[in-house]
Amino acid sequence: MKRILLTLVFSFGILSYWNTSFAQSFSKDQKFEVDLGLGFPDLLHLGMKYKFTNLSKIGMSYGTVIIPNNSRRTSAVTLEHEYHFGKSNVNSKMPIYYFTQKVSYLNDIKTDVTSNIFYFTPSIGKAFYGEGPLGVNVDVGLNFRLYQSQQTDLVHDARQFEQFPAVFPALRFQFFFNL
Repeated sequence: MKRILLTLVFSFGILSYWNTSFAQSFSKDQKFEVDLGLGFPDLLHLGMKYKFTNLSKIGMSYGTVIIPNNSRRTSAVTLEHEYHFGKSNVNSKMPIYYFTQKVSYLNDIKTDVTSNIFYFTPSIGKAFYGEGPLGVNVDVGLNFRLYQSQQTDLVHDARQFEQFPAVFPALRFQFFFNL
C-alpha cells in the first residue's frame, strides 16, 4: 500500500512539474497549428498550418465522412491560405480576424458512380484563443464548384449523375493546437 501511495505521489509531482513547465514555455509566436474540424468541402478533417509571416498562414488538411455502410466513401484534400487582419489577442501575436482562400479536391465513390470535384472557397473567420495553445476557428463563406467529373459503370440509359451545387454557403469549425 505504501508503494502504491508513494508511486502516485511521485507521478503526480512529475506531471505537475511537466504541466507547469509546459505552460511557462508556451510562446505567443508559434509557427505550426494542428487543426481538427468539421465543414464542407473539408468534411471531418485533420490538418496543419504553417505561419510564414506575422499575418499569413498556409495549410493542408485531409478529411473524410464516416459512413456506417460500405457502399460509399468520401474524402477531401484541402490547401488553404489565411490572411489575418484587425486587432490582436492577448494570447497570440496574430490578429483574430482572417480571410481564407481554399482549394479542395473532393472524391466521392459509390458502388456505381465515382465523382471528382474541385471547389474554391473564399471565406472570412475569427479565431477564439483560449489560455495556452488551444483555440477555435469559425469561418463562413461561399463554395464555388470549379470542376466536376463522374465515371459510371451503368449503361447509358440508366446513368444517374449527381450534380453537386455550383455555388453554395460554406461553414467550418476547427479546434486548433499551436506548436
